[in-house]
Amino acid sequence: MNTIPNEEELFGRIDKAYLELQELRGIPNSDYDQYYVSKTSSIERVLLEHPDDYNGKRIIFLGDMDLSSLPLGILSKPKDLAVLDIDKRIPEIVFNLKVKQKIRNIRYVNHDIRVRMIIILKNQFDYIFVEPPMTEEGLEVGLTRAVQCANKESTSRIFLSFDIESEKEDILEELVNKMNLEIEEKKTDFNSYEYKTPLNKTVSDLYIIKVKPNSKETIANHYFGPMYYRESNNRLQQYRCKCDEIFNVGSAGEINSIDELENKGCPKCNYKGPFLYNSSIEIE
Repeated sequence: MNTIPNEEELFGRIDKAYLELQELRGIPNSDYDQYYVSKTSSIERVLLEHPDDYNGKRIIFLGDMDLSSLPLGILSKPKDLAVLDIDKRIPEIVFNLKVKQKIRNIRYVNHDIRVRMIIILKNQFDYIFVEPPMTEEGLEVGLTRAVQCANKESTSRIFLSFDIESEKEDILEELVNKMNLEIEEKKTDFNSYEYKTPLNKTVSDLYIIKVKPNSKETIANHYFGPMYYRESNNRLQQYRCKCDEIFNVGSAGEINSIDELENKGCPKCNYKGPFLYNSSIEIE
């Protein structure tokens, strides 16, 4: 007869699995603005809700190189546990969680959040965990995809981890208002990182955000601009026309802004956009 594992046994199982998954994960990929939170933060993020509250619910991680799906899958029994990511190491990690750790309902979704959300993932999830690239653009893209995934017919929650300069905190407030969301709680310095973030910090805040029946995203389709920190903070951004003409956009370039480029159009073919941001990470 099988016995029900106690709390100590469950956390021991998490610790053992975490060490193995760390080996599969390796070091952060700076191209994707990865910094990795500590194991403690990874677990505490999940425990913001009682594990029983996840039972029978649908949960999605929009990126999970922090491995928070591990404690959630071991401590609770969700109906669906989706991990959406573009990091090529994630499929093997999720396979390990499913087979070796016996988290049966976990699944991997290969998707770039710059691309419009897959229709079968929209309006589906009760809990959404997201830690977007730590830029203004990354915040809007990440939050808008979380809203698209949220089940508007249930009391769904977004757990947003984000590091923002104090003088720019109103940016999040503006996005929350535009999307008709509600910040229920802010946990200052909640996440501890193993590597410094772009703002040269080792902590970030976590926001618990309530999704309402009439909440709505601000970016319904593809996002074609800079999003990652190294892109967003470059003085010059390269955009490509459909005729393959390249434009240097920025105060030090031939065109001041993407709006100016779209108003003028491409001098070679007269196309007026949308122009594709020439990222080092191609949208596949």
